Amino acid sequence: MRTRLTAYVVALLLLPPLALTLSGQEWEAPVPIPGAVWLPTLLGALAVIAFGILLDTLTLRRTGQSLMRSQRFYVLWNAVAGGVTCMLLAYLNLFSGSWFTPAGSETAALLLAALSGFVMLPAVLIARLWLAGLPGLVKLSTRKFALPALSAETAAMILLPAVLLGLMGGTIWIDRLGWLFWTAPLLLLVALQLLWHESTVFTGLGQGDWSRVLLGTVSGIVVGGIALAAFRLSGGTIYLAANTWQLIAGLALFGLLCLQVSDVVAENWRGKTRGEVFKKKPFPISVVSKKDQ
Repeated sequence: MRTRLTAYVVALLLLPPLALTLSGQEWEAPVPIPGAVWLPTLLGALAVIAFGILLDTLTLRRTGQSLMRSQRFYVLWNAVAGGVTCMLLAYLNLFSGSWFTPAGSETAALLLAALSGFVMLPAVLIARLWLAGLPGLVKLSTRKFALPALSAETAAMILLPAVLLGLMGGTIWIDRLGWLFWTAPLLLLVALQLLWHESTVFTGLGQGDWSRVLLGTVSGIVVGGIALAAFRLSGGTIYLAANTWQLIAGLALFGLLCLQVSDVVAENWRGKTRGEVFKKKPFPISVVSKKDQ
């Protein structure tokens, strides 16, 4: 897991500036726009937290399951992962200029994104769990048409060139390849999962199960929409270089990315009790004493 995450972070950090260097272009720092940002961001985060608590309570009453109560450490680690993920997305935005805020520096923009991601990723997971309990919704997305199944290595070899084109070509021609630029973070993580023979958010498509994709996209749109609405209603200022449909598509991608990140985090919990997750591993080389001989 650490190797995959390291490769993921390094690729997102290095490929955009490398593209600028190879093309001979210079990076232009985004110009902040006037307006409030810190207080609206905090109020938006509180609104997302309240929304998550509400859905978690409703899920507990309906199904007896509560992600926040039964998997607190898992939720906490997903919050940390969400903060890092949104920091990476904000870093990519420095090269694309897809949105502009009153953040006075690049560091401030990254910190604002981290604060938002810290609450948004757990909220996406809670929203997905609540949606999965709605009668008939999961049935609508299962037993549908199945996509042709490819081997993990073949699928990864198809995705990686698309990621390279998105992160490097999209940095240079953002107007033409912006859609691929913002799809690349999800595709890269999916490709790394496939290379390590781990599950992805698209694993069920080969059997006609579209539930994870559907619920993930809806969760991302709802949570992202609430965060954006609360930010603006609180007096926050943000300029989005996207129309309504592009914004919805971006939030849907964010929801899928959140699910995929949570899958990576969940690998530490797979088949283990809470105590086993934090149990120290034994020394890998057995030590034989003279008494044992």
